[in-house]
Amino acid sequence: MNSRASCHTRVQAGWVMPTILALLVSAGFAPAQVVLSAGPLPLYQVKSIYMVPSSDDFAFLLKARLEKWNAIGIASKLEEADAILTCQTSTTMVPAKVVIWRTIAEVTLVDRRSQKPIWKTTKAAIYDTRGLADEILEQLKQDWRKSASQY
Repeated sequence: MNSRASCHTRVQAGWVMPTILALLVSAGFAPAQVVLSAGPLPLYQVKSIYMVPSSDDFAFLLKARLEKWNAIGIASKLEEADAILTCQTSTTMVPAKVVIWRTIAEVTLVDRRSQKPIWKTTKAAIYDTRGLADEILEQLKQDWRKSASQY
């Protein structure tokens, strides 16, 4: 008989908490931080990007190019953005008869709410970081258009 009572109590407790939570949410008492989407935004739905602050010159080049693109805006505050863009670069010397500096840039766009990656690219260039920034932005534009055409 005791096991029956504890089973009944467990069933009731299992229904009580979700019911109370639903009432609190519908009445506006619970914080509105429930994320209904399990996955990241599709790339074409990204309308604003927050760029993670960086002292890297390449990040400034990329930001300047993004600011000229009208499809996606640059948010000054994290809360205003749909996605977060990070840019990591490394420069290495390539052994050759003359000194060659190779820059590798890895750019990632992450959904601000779900923290899941939306888009990522890694590209490299020798000497020409301006051209590398142009190439990365052009890749983002192409992938953004392709994403929009799939819907």
